[in-house]
Amino acid sequence: MQPVVSQPGGSRSLLAILAAAIVLPVVLAAIVFPTPLYDTRELVAWGRHFPLITPVHPPMMVWAGGLVDRLFGPSGTAIVAANQVLMVIGFAYLYAILRLLVERTMAIYLIVLAGTSFYAVSAPLSWALNADILQLTSWPAVIYHFLRARQSDRWSHWILLGIWAAVAALTKYNAAVLFLAMAIGLVAVPSFRRCLARPGLYVAALIATLLLLPHVITALKFGSTLAYGERHFTGFGSFSDSARRVGLLAAGYLLLLLPGAVIVAVSSARRMITVRLPRFADASDDLKFIVIVNVAMLLILLGLILVLGLEYIARYGAPFSLLAVPALAPLLRWNEPRRQTCERQTGWTLAGLYAVLTAAAAIAYLGPASHSGLQEPTADAARLILDDWRSQYTCGPGYFLGDRQTVYGIGIAAGPDADSTTIHFIPATRWFDQRKFDDRGAVLVYTLPQVPAQFAAAYPGRAMSEEKRIDVPVLRTRNGKTKEYYYRFVAPKACGK
Repeated sequence: MQPVVSQPGGSRSLLAILAAAIVLPVVLAAIVFPTPLYDTRELVAWGRHFPLITPVHPPMMVWAGGLVDRLFGPSGTAIVAANQVLMVIGFAYLYAILRLLVERTMAIYLIVLAGTSFYAVSAPLSWALNADILQLTSWPAVIYHFLRARQSDRWSHWILLGIWAAVAALTKYNAAVLFLAMAIGLVAVPSFRRCLARPGLYVAALIATLLLLPHVITALKFGSTLAYGERHFTGFGSFSDSARRVGLLAAGYLLLLLPGAVIVAVSSARRMITVRLPRFADASDDLKFIVIVNVAMLLILLGLILVLGLEYIARYGAPFSLLAVPALAPLLRWNEPRRQTCERQTGWTLAGLYAVLTAAAAIAYLGPASHSGLQEPTADAARLILDDWRSQYTCGPGYFLGDRQTVYGIGIAAGPDADSTTIHFIPATRWFDQRKFDDRGAVLVYTLPQVPAQFAAAYPGRAMSEEKRIDVPVLRTRNGKTKEYYYRFVAPKACGK
């Protein structure tokens, strides 16, 4: 990969703004939003076991969460920081792809626009280490090493292609869309077809297969992740429902393309950038391949939505929109006499936009507003509940059980000795230890009132204590809001009161 080299003038300033945008979510997590949100809590809880499968997802994101938790504990700041390190790796790969297609200053400009998109700046606070955002690392790596392997036939690129392909597949099964689109591009571009005669391609496939095999065997044996994936396909629906899903597909592309697309449009209107559609026949083979991959992915997604009824969510579009950047990059050309003006105005626009948004968020959420998830007092609540438990029992608890939005936050904050899961996920949680539950007991912690009934249905012979309630002040806000938690104890059998 070619390193990003600082350029004189505007490019250097843009890179400084990119660095600030990457650090910004970490700063906000440390000062304003210290608590990981619901999906991130869940992956940390599951990641403490480094499983080959989870009840719903392939395991890469829980491995990442488990590693951060092992090193730093369930710190929201540490989790967001780790996410940003991985995002930097993805943007470095994206820059390297762009350098194969456009000149250096345009590559820097576009990587800055991608890295300062609304998704890249805001999503880490809500979905740090989640599968969709982790794909911003692995997908550009797969594309880059395949392009370089095709050009150089070096074993290092073929090997890394196999490794990153396995990482992508272990992150989320929709990597199959990327791989199928790449296969289409491989066949469609004559110079790429020659890769079919190279042993490196098959070595890469073998490496990916071997790395995936333990997960595949486990997934086929237990079926939970496959069943969860199948539930996203509901069959052909009504016209309005299909139109809604297609609209979400389009919105998913805008997540990572805004506000950059608006900036490019304004720069074009001011004749600082020229937007020109080159003849496809005159494009380089690398560009032809990337365009075909992007078009193929879009058509595959449309087929999955319209024919199989894929229930699509806009945030699924993050990796797809990221790979659209190199496909769109050759459309842009500098009006060279005005390049530095464009870079300077873009820098001021981005700096002003995020300065205003950051100040507004900080003032609001450190003052009159509060966020029920990102400022939730999970650690304080866990401490109060554990103090109550330890006043009654000399061992345990072995588990925290409850509803999804409550139990994982309390469970991971309580420390590494107790596991946490929702009650309905117990049958699909391969690491759930019935003996640990019996011997050390459990805490039912919840905000949804149906949790005790769900537990009674799952364990009809196991008694619960009377319900208790605590009200804990929400973190970092001055509005006086508290968070209510309800809990009951399931007494341990290995020790008494």
